[in-house]
Amino acid sequence: MHILIIGGGPAGLAAALALSQSTTLNASITLLELRPQIETLGGTINLTPLALRYLDALGVGARLRPHGIKVRGIDVVALRTGRALGSVFANTDTLRVRRHQLVRSMLDVVEDLPKGKVAVRYGAKVTGIQQLEGDDEGVRVDVRLQEDGPQETIECDVLLGCDGIHSFVRSTVVDPDRKKEYSGRAVAYGYVSPDTPGNLAVTKADGEPLLLDTAMVSAQHGSLLMSFFEPSRQEAYLAAVMPMAENEDAREGWKAMGEDKVTLKHDIMTRFDGGKLRGLQPVIASCEWFFYPVYMLPPGGVWSKGRVLLLGDAAHAMPPQGESTGVAIEDGVLFAHVLEMGASRGIPQVIAAYETLRRQDIDKLYRESLFRWNGAGSSSWLWSIIMEFLTWVYLIVANRRQADYFARDVRKFKLP
Repeated sequence: MHILIIGGGPAGLAAALALSQSTTLNASITLLELRPQIETLGGTINLTPLALRYLDALGVGARLRPHGIKVRGIDVVALRTGRALGSVFANTDTLRVRRHQLVRSMLDVVEDLPKGKVAVRYGAKVTGIQQLEGDDEGVRVDVRLQEDGPQETIECDVLLGCDGIHSFVRSTVVDPDRKKEYSGRAVAYGYVSPDTPGNLAVTKADGEPLLLDTAMVSAQHGSLLMSFFEPSRQEAYLAAVMPMAENEDAREGWKAMGEDKVTLKHDIMTRFDGGKLRGLQPVIASCEWFFYPVYMLPPGGVWSKGRVLLLGDAAHAMPPQGESTGVAIEDGVLFAHVLEMGASRGIPQVIAAYETLRRQDIDKLYRESLFRWNGAGSSSWLWSIIMEFLTWVYLIVANRRQADYFARDVRKFKLP
């Protein structure tokens, strides 16, 4: 069996690693990535106990943990009062690390596999996908490995589209009518260096430090994530989630907004001005900000067609909600489990079983993600106070439920 994976992010690499561990499939795996190499730009990610359990099983956890920090919880603090509302993922085994470091660690494990298990090809642009029928049943993929190089054809038994929200596989084969849509929020992110490692010099109303590991500042006109992410704590990561109307000339308008660093910084400082937190404005002012609008896919949609299946953001890109990367990793792990358990039923039946097992969880995550995402919105002064109370209630409920959620393991799911 030949399995072709398009996309070298966490979903694709998790699928490749999980499939390579099977003792019964005897599958050869090829992974194609459009980019010529791993990108080192971008932000940090939060990996929950669930994601880390899968990464440990894939042989990645031990390589990754030394590059991040253990987070005892994401402290949520109201800008207005300078007081804590509660904590997300409190007292759990959670890791904060740069996204590219996760990809690098996963790729290192792939490269250490026995020769022939997984072939990774960077700079591979897929130009066409065709499903074959009859005796030649399978999928044929046309790919160009260099910009001006010759085109190559690869045939496979299963094609996994792990190529993100802009998925070529989705738009070409699986669900061309499902378009990305603007989430109503944009993100500005950057890095700052504290005067003393581990001390960002921002304090709450009671004089205690705002940032211990990771903190989220909840404000009337947005929310601001602040986090250490590497062991020396010589840098801190900032990310501002800002409600913003969609630009009429989306591509050029967003680009111009991101390039106007002075206006962008002023906007962020204005959104998080006032309140009872001390020292926040100088930290925001010292940061070089990068900007991007957040798009998502509408809930539902088609995930598969024939022998082609979408995983990760290609299937269900949703607003960031604290464990998005873990969801993509779980996709890959679950598909490998279902394929190993149900290969004798045939590929179409395996894909159908995967969707049956996955849909309900994803639909629930969509609802929770949108609730949290829309809570970081521009609102009246009164509504912002109401949202502080609702956030406090939500955190209590979420923390009571998290033990059951983190205890689950898709590798133990039974086929429907």
